[in-house]
Amino acid sequence: MDQIGRVLVAGAQQHPERVLLKTTDGLTRTYAEFDERTTRLANSLLGAGFSPGDRIAAWSGTRPQYLELYFAVAKAGLVLVPVNSLFTEHEASFQLGDSGAVALFYEADKADKARSLADEHGLRLLPEFGDWHAADSEYETFLAGGSVVLPPEPDENALFVISYTSGTTGRPKGAMVTHRSLKNTARNHAHSYRTPLGSVCLYYSNMSFVATVLGLLISHVFVRGTIVMMIDVDGPESVMEAIGREKITFTFVPTPWIPAMTELARQHPDKWQQVRTFVHSTSKAPPAQMRRWAEVVGHRYLEGWGMTEGSGSLFTVTDVDSVLKGADADDFYASAGRAAIDCGVRIVDENGEDLPHDGVSVGELVVYSPALVVGYWNRDEITAQSFRDGWFYSGDLGAMDAQGFVYVTERRNDLIVSGGMNVYPSEVEACIAEMPEVSEVAVVGGPHERWGQTPVAFIVRNTDAVLDEQAIVSHCTQYLARYKRPTSVRFVEDLPRNASQKVLRHVLRKQLES
Repeated sequence: MDQIGRVLVAGAQQHPERVLLKTTDGLTRTYAEFDERTTRLANSLLGAGFSPGDRIAAWSGTRPQYLELYFAVAKAGLVLVPVNSLFTEHEASFQLGDSGAVALFYEADKADKARSLADEHGLRLLPEFGDWHAADSEYETFLAGGSVVLPPEPDENALFVISYTSGTTGRPKGAMVTHRSLKNTARNHAHSYRTPLGSVCLYYSNMSFVATVLGLLISHVFVRGTIVMMIDVDGPESVMEAIGREKITFTFVPTPWIPAMTELARQHPDKWQQVRTFVHSTSKAPPAQMRRWAEVVGHRYLEGWGMTEGSGSLFTVTDVDSVLKGADADDFYASAGRAAIDCGVRIVDENGEDLPHDGVSVGELVVYSPALVVGYWNRDEITAQSFRDGWFYSGDLGAMDAQGFVYVTERRNDLIVSGGMNVYPSEVEACIAEMPEVSEVAVVGGPHERWGQTPVAFIVRNTDAVLDEQAIVSHCTQYLARYKRPTSVRFVEDLPRNASQKVLRHVLRKQLES
């Protein structure tokens, strides 16, 4: 059976004394302890009047209580709605309203905003995530009140997580992750990530990035592994130190850190010899950087392509032999590997016809995976457009060579990937367009030395309007998370358009590149 709660229960039965979670500031939870605590929390939620299917939101960064909540919600048959910890109150409000959330957990520094949102949406505020070492906190008191008897299991096809993503147009969409789709992610990753039983994962990302929780953390519980949650990350040096100190066997390396981690790995080979996999994460990296990285870490190199619509799983992945023996790919270090186990990838043109696998014919990447979500929450029309006959039309563009290696040329047509964070131009444009002085606006990704890309706004002012860059930035600061705000503003007389009056974004991008 594919209920996610069973993953933890089975782990606790088989390895009760094995450490499931430890933090680098001293907290440790065994499988038995974690299983009991999450059962108590599940029963406390049900005892508080919530019913299976109710949406429970959480607005927090990385912390042990958040991972407990995932498994508690799974055991109780509830539905988790993660809200990005970087969001403003304005941004969080949409997700809470759209999902129909009935309650909210939150971290302590969001208390005032959480109360405001509770008033706005009629939410029940649940205990804040405070100090995880405090035995007498409201959270611990709430958890302790629950029974240790496992609640009735939800159906394996029941909704488990609503993970909000977005296209380049329209409102954010809630991808519907079921227990079964996520269990298939865990199966996929046990193979794709090369994680054996007992794998030790170093986690230093933000749990607001839902795919990392689904794809890394829950998948490590599936293989009865240990999660080392790193607190107070201080650059690549601190991560490399933790890899050695904690005897890590699996972790990830984001694009901005590839050059620094390559040099650190070269200087300190004694710290990472036990590692089985370094998976590259976030945005695309230059092939030359990836080649240098692979020359140092060897068979531990792993590249792939995936997204939230795959319940956090990979659709494509590289293999060990391609690194050690050489690949027959057209350009291995520019590729995202071949289709992962149990997955299929097609390249189609605008009419849905398959394109040749010649490495140069670019079309939409269409995928099959048993980990696909079941659609978008309350978005039947968009679901029907994106999920057809068992295939997911990703909106990403790419090509495939004759050997089956996939090359992702763009992260969706106009998506901006800044330091691994997705920035959707339409959302930034909608914010700026609210200003009465603005006649037209287009946002594109400009090159950035560290983050790869950064949002740049091209603005046409209304006649006689007085508007400067600082006014734009100040307005965006009120409504948008920091990574979404434009770092540069260009005032222009008009925007380039084609015959059908669509803005020619590629023209704007070329202006920035030159």
